[in-house]
Amino acid sequence: MGDGMDIYKVNLYGELVRGGKLSEALGVNQAGGQTVAFVGAGGKTTAIYHLAEELAAMGKRVIITTTTHMFLPPKYGVLEENEGRLLKMLDLYGIAVTGTPCGDGKMTEVSDSFYLRAKNRADYILVEADGSKRLPIKVPGRNEPVLPFDTDLVVIVAGLTCLSRPLIEVCHRWERAAEILGCQLTHQIEPFDVAKLIKTGYCDTINLPYRILLNQCDNKEQREDALEIVSCLEDKGDVLLSSMLGAEGR
Repeated sequence: MGDGMDIYKVNLYGELVRGGKLSEALGVNQAGGQTVAFVGAGGKTTAIYHLAEELAAMGKRVIITTTTHMFLPPKYGVLEENEGRLLKMLDLYGIAVTGTPCGDGKMTEVSDSFYLRAKNRADYILVEADGSKRLPIKVPGRNEPVLPFDTDLVVIVAGLTCLSRPLIEVCHRWERAAEILGCQLTHQIEPFDVAKLIKTGYCDTINLPYRILLNQCDNKEQREDALEIVSCLEDKGDVLLSSMLGAEGR
């Protein structure tokens, strides 16, 4: 799930520079001991698996879990609170995905006690901390995102396939988004809108270090749109661009 990902950053001249590892671009502490929460929409799951496999290739031990709902893992799964099986998975692959099956091909959070035991066995915990209904963009609700108590870094994800499409078709929590943008539900989303939704929905409310990841920059037009979004977010810290083909809303 972590294959086929290109990372871009914007240099001082406003130009895209391609290359580098996701972990480095996000500023993940190479010494470990971090909990990284992924929020937003448009590629959270794909980014989590890519980061996990990148860290595991560096000899790190990584646990993936969720505080909301996440699709059952195609691999690395430990779907019961069994510390022995968790350790075996970490020993074999350097990655373990743990959660409680809840139907419809999804899993939800583990108990607090198991979470703490798991954390003591890994270098990193990567958490899907926001639901998005597989849509490319989202505005969080009143009790969202559900960040773990020990979160060190938040990655805010937005998918650019939302652009030039009606708000009601591509945005989770579209009612709140329409209020923020002051627009009709049929309004076609523009780069400025994406920046405003990210700012108002996440940047202005998260009191933790964060990075913004604009995903689905898969062609020249989308990369140009991404640069326009970046220009609107220039006071909000580092913004990364990524191309993860096929990651519509996960």
